[in-house]
Amino acid sequence: MTDRSFPDGFLWGSSTNAQQFEGGWQEGDKGPSIADKRDPTMWGTPEIAAFDAFKIASDHYHHLEEDIDLYGEMGFTIYRFSMAWSRLFPRGDETNPCQAGLDFYDRMLKRLEMHHIQPVCTLYAYDMPAWLAEEKGGFLNRSCVDDYLRYVNAVSQYFKGRIKYYVPFNEQNTMADIAQYACGVNADTPDKHFLLDHHLNLAWAQATVIIHRNDPDAKVGGNVCNTCVYPANCHPDAIRAADMQNAFFGYAYADIFVRRQYSPFFRRVHSEADMDALIQPGDLEIIAAAEPDFLSLTYYMSTIADQYGHVGDTLLNTKNANPYVQQTEWGWNIDPYGFQHFLVDFAHRYHMPILVLENGLGHTDRVEENGEINDIYRIRYLRDHIRAMREAISLGANVLGYCTWSATDLFSTHEGFEKRYGFVYVDSVTLERKRKRSFWWYQQVIASNGQQLDE
Repeated sequence: MTDRSFPDGFLWGSSTNAQQFEGGWQEGDKGPSIADKRDPTMWGTPEIAAFDAFKIASDHYHHLEEDIDLYGEMGFTIYRFSMAWSRLFPRGDETNPCQAGLDFYDRMLKRLEMHHIQPVCTLYAYDMPAWLAEEKGGFLNRSCVDDYLRYVNAVSQYFKGRIKYYVPFNEQNTMADIAQYACGVNADTPDKHFLLDHHLNLAWAQATVIIHRNDPDAKVGGNVCNTCVYPANCHPDAIRAADMQNAFFGYAYADIFVRRQYSPFFRRVHSEADMDALIQPGDLEIIAAAEPDFLSLTYYMSTIADQYGHVGDTLLNTKNANPYVQQTEWGWNIDPYGFQHFLVDFAHRYHMPILVLENGLGHTDRVEENGEINDIYRIRYLRDHIRAMREAISLGANVLGYCTWSATDLFSTHEGFEKRYGFVYVDSVTLERKRKRSFWWYQQVIASNGQQLDE
């Protein structure tokens, strides 16, 4: 592309996930998930305990048609959501899915179809059925992989032909590092940390095969969340630290999702675990048998690493301030070029179509006396990142589509409704929806296929 425009058919939309958005935790025969039982003070933020946390969230369960109609009004051509495993399998290990759960997602898909919005379904986003975590040890127990695959099989059979894009796990590369939050279990030894990662990789690979078998027209891709890491200076050790953190946090997992193998980077991540003893015969062949169709990515910020960084540490300090860019209220670097670099880097490394599933700005939004929410800061963040994405496409990145985070305000993992991302404001008491200024702006972005980016 030489005109630096977006290709015809480029997909525009936004994202949510069930645990932060759906609510309805006891409706429609749903079983409790680890999110429903999560202690809201687990992150050291007791102020959000005043809300009923993830049990209600944004109450999408009771606002489904209203929410999707707003997405249709904005002109979405794609919408990424997650299904709640325990809405379909209340305990997680049943033989057959719950009909009430199937009916709920059938309603969702019908509404999306009415507005000609292509669904992207993430099958797991940190809301495992609580019974599986409490009684079976969750994904630390290999039998839980079979339970998950039964769920995947049911979804891809029942909704055959209606969901084009599937993502087995949300930001899978982060899950073992935040095991209690993401999976409801403690991965507090090197062997447990690897075993959790390994079981998730086996589940991802087999889910890819199952979905393709049940619905040959469906596309499946793994999801990498990455923070673009810069060296803080030109000291070779700072460059090494940045290279290694990019590799450990990103490439180690993209190698699994695209090259379908455990790379030396991945082995370095788990260097303290007895990997060879924990990998069973045939496991590597299971991973190699997956045939992914795209790579899905999320991006919010860049960070920096200096020569004193702990190079072997897979946990990234995302709040290392870069003095050359601004930071959000929560200390995240606002860096559109990092997004461009990230897209071009992954495109050139993996030669795979890319679907952007999350990119957005968390901010405190205020309703003015006239009822308006003038989130100009969000518009500017998204505008600059869309321009960076357009530049990445002109440099050869095959980007299929772009989803912001998030479509509607949802219950932020750490800050509840204090930190907001959506185009649609949700009153934390009445749950009333209000269009923000960014709603109308994104509507014109979509209508112009990314050409009209002015405020």
